[in-house]
Parts: sequence; C-alpha cells; structure tokens
Amino acid sequence: MQFELSACPHDAASIAIAMRTLDAHATVTLDTGHGRLEVLTRASAAQVLEKLQGLGCGASLLEQPVHISGGSTCCGSCG
Repeated sequence: MQFELSACPHDAASIAIAMRTLDAHATVTLDTGHGRLEVLTRASAAQVLEKLQGLGCGASLLEQPVHISGGSTCCGSCG
C-alpha cells in the first residue's frame, strides 16, 4: 500500500523499524522527493496510518498506486 506524506521527520530506516512492530517482515520504500511511502505488509492500512501518525508523520492512503523507484508497482507499460 502507498501513502502520501505531508510531513514526516523520520527516514526510511526508522519508519521500517516502526512498521516491523506490526509485521516482522514489513518493508518500506520512501521517496522523499515526492513525499511518497510504500509499505509492503500484512498489517491493515488503518494500522499503518496509526503507526505513521504516532511517529508524527502526516499521511494519507493513495487510492491509485504510483511507481516508486525500487517499489513493486511497475506494470512495465511505461513508454
């Protein structure tokens, strides 16, 4: 799932540590240039949002996934 961040004082490593309290195998990809975060986890979007808010991150769930470098949303049809 992907999120748009309006503010987040943390780096990818600290966000990943927080997400792993929800799911030990969670992975994150943070695109600081565009304010986007991808979280691959078994946790629900509500749980992830609650954890992000607890970290002081302003976040909203993206309805339409976007390609984040290193992420898994590429369909291969970019031309």
